[in-house]
Amino acid sequence: MKNEVKREGGFHYAWVILVVAALVLGVYVPVVNSLSNSWQIAVTDDLGFSRTAFSFTGTITQAVGIFLGPVISVILTKYNFKRIWTGAAITFALAVFGYSLAQNKFHFYALGLVVGAAYITTAQIPMMMLINNWFADKKGLATSIAVSGISAGGALLSPLVNGLIANVGWRMSYRVYALIILILAVVFGFFLIYLRPEDKSLKPYGYKEEDEGPIDRTKDSNKSLNVGLSIGASLSCSFFIFLLLGSVMNGLANGASLQFPPALQEAAGFQTAGTVVSIYLLVGVAGKLLLGRIADKYGIYHALIFGAGTLALSFVSMLFAGQVWGPWLVAFVFGFGLALGSVLPPLVTSSIYGRAMYGEAYGFVQSSTQIGAAFGPLLVSYIFDSSGTYYWAWLINIGFALLTGFLWFLAHKNAEPFEGKSEK
Repeated sequence: MKNEVKREGGFHYAWVILVVAALVLGVYVPVVNSLSNSWQIAVTDDLGFSRTAFSFTGTITQAVGIFLGPVISVILTKYNFKRIWTGAAITFALAVFGYSLAQNKFHFYALGLVVGAAYITTAQIPMMMLINNWFADKKGLATSIAVSGISAGGALLSPLVNGLIANVGWRMSYRVYALIILILAVVFGFFLIYLRPEDKSLKPYGYKEEDEGPIDRTKDSNKSLNVGLSIGASLSCSFFIFLLLGSVMNGLANGASLQFPPALQEAAGFQTAGTVVSIYLLVGVAGKLLLGRIADKYGIYHALIFGAGTLALSFVSMLFAGQVWGPWLVAFVFGFGLALGSVLPPLVTSSIYGRAMYGEAYGFVQSSTQIGAAFGPLLVSYIFDSSGTYYWAWLINIGFALLTGFLWFLAHKNAEPFEGKSEK
């Protein structure tokens, strides 16, 4: 017992897991999302197919994630996490390397299927499973630090990728990126990743025996309800439906925010728009850390109010983008609103489900979010093309943002009768 207390009071291996999660998300996510189109012009000019055809590779990759998310979460939970993650990460590296050998768009499409499957098996779902398992205390902070790796990784790798494309060509740049993925796969997969603290004879960071007791519902808390219902049983429960509906709303609103850059360019010009985007991405790191801190200190309901409120205000601020001060308001407010999409989904899921069922539940949450994210930008574009203005698009998304917080609040409230239960 004394040895265990000493470990808890000193360095805990959970912090190694957090570094692993931040680095994995910082490298594995950008190549599929924010950096994926960095290769677009070079590839299409060289191979002679359209940019739309190149972008379809990303659509394939995301679609694979939507359908495989729930399945992969079950596989990672029930079978050897370490071996599956390592194998998928190595496959990820090989598939990205394969892009460098592509001769036409169909090669990209085929490899996009492999990248999509490897990505969903190695990125958000498994990394959030690790954070949830290894942190009993400061889970909000750990989650926010991990997902901040996505922004930091994109910012650091973007100039590297663009520089490589300009100096040694797009094929070699894919190979260098694949090598980075492979190094992380080997080092983390073989030596550092462990799904549960018990695999190293430890308890989660901040674990206390009294945490196993019931929650004091008179106080807001980030403590899990430890619902242990299977997904099959959860499907007929209102709390699970609210959880998934809130995730779709979250995806719609955050997907719509991808249209902020062109809207700002039209309202304020390219130079101002570029500066505003840089500012809100930078503020977004602080916003994620703040949201995690709010969840840890004040509870999940306060975090929902802050997250949904700041995202809704982001769309309100876009209504004034044409004013001289409007874009700068967007830069500040949306920096904090950004946090809702990435930090809250894993935190809301972990506030309801216990460690045993978290992975499977989060797979459904992630897929639901991706469904919304696929349609969010399309809805904004359709409204603009039909009306010639973004006005109604922003108004609708104010509603989506507020609905996200409200539906997740209902999910948590309706899950309370199932606290600590594994059967209905």
